[in-house]
Amino acid sequence: MRGQPTLQPWMGEVTGSVVNIRTGPSTNHLAFFQLRGGVPLIALGGQGDWVEVAVPADRPVWVHGDYLASDGDSLRVTGSRVRIRASAGTKHAPLGLTEPGQGLIPTGKTDANGDWVEVFAPLNAHAWIHGDYIRRSQTEVQALHLSRQHQQLRSMGNKVSGGSVKPVGNQPDVEPIAGGDPGQGAGQTAPEDVLDPNTVKIPAFESAKLKRLFEEFRTETQKNPVEWNFRSLLDQMKVIENSSEDIGEVEVVRDLSRTIQEHFMPLHRRLVDIKRQQEKAKTERELAKAKENEILRRTGHRSTNPGVKYQAVGWVVPLGKHRDVEATHKLMKGNQLLFYLDGGKLKLDAYVNKRVGIVGTVEEQDPSTGARLIRIRSIEVLSQ
Repeated sequence: MRGQPTLQPWMGEVTGSVVNIRTGPSTNHLAFFQLRGGVPLIALGGQGDWVEVAVPADRPVWVHGDYLASDGDSLRVTGSRVRIRASAGTKHAPLGLTEPGQGLIPTGKTDANGDWVEVFAPLNAHAWIHGDYIRRSQTEVQALHLSRQHQQLRSMGNKVSGGSVKPVGNQPDVEPIAGGDPGQGAGQTAPEDVLDPNTVKIPAFESAKLKRLFEEFRTETQKNPVEWNFRSLLDQMKVIENSSEDIGEVEVVRDLSRTIQEHFMPLHRRLVDIKRQQEKAKTERELAKAKENEILRRTGHRSTNPGVKYQAVGWVVPLGKHRDVEATHKLMKGNQLLFYLDGGKLKLDAYVNKRVGIVGTVEEQDPSTGARLIRIRSIEVLSQ
């Protein structure tokens, strides 16, 4: 399950004492490790009450060995859209997709059968934390060297290991630490030990090649994200990496290359997928509408029961904390979400836990929200 990505990553800080980090945006997903309060995370999107974050760079994850090749001290991804996993197997939701040719740093471990290889988490390995346990910090995220920022932050000496975490199902995502205040556990790092990523000096203007490179990068990222194409940039960086005798220049190029491959290219791919899903849903609605109009033209009535007077029938419940829709309530049928509801001037709290019939205007929402929105014109209580 993937939420809506953000084009402006932000730096967050864990606020609970010991907080579960999961493979997806619900408590039904595996909690594959934990973090203590004060640990910084890069936030990359969200879905409902959940925030999508980059897995800390010192946290091991898994990739199937069939799609990896040795490349000196590192590994190179040989397949297309190879999944990154929280454990050695396909039981749980993937953490993300790699890019062809992407470099990965192995930990030296494999699973018992030697099929799966453990690597340190790249920037495109994403996990989920409940929004109640992360707050925005003052540290600025710099898109130009997001990969370097990810490598520097890591989990900052966090002492809570993933090995002790069990699949916790529908349990709370924060646990108390006996004898300690929230955020003051062993995993907290003193401010003077934290490297501020914003102090990193990039010699872009000391090198004509780097200056042109960064200007081209900025120009590309100013386009519509679904039109991004970094292939020419990556080819130029490969040439510089293989030919430059300036170690600092090579380091800068490698950092930007990792940022593009591990953040901007996966982000582009997700936005293209979302646009494709929206276009497909629009086409299906247009076809359904055309079919409905043809039936109406030939028969004089719609394909549905002409006696039906409501657009939707269901039970009204409060929305809760949903960040992505302009609604106050939901229309449910059992556990199934039918529509989000916007009552306008109607006070929908008066209809909570009542079965109602609704007439209004239906508006499409992003597919990640799970349902469309009805702006209510009239509502009638059917039972309670």
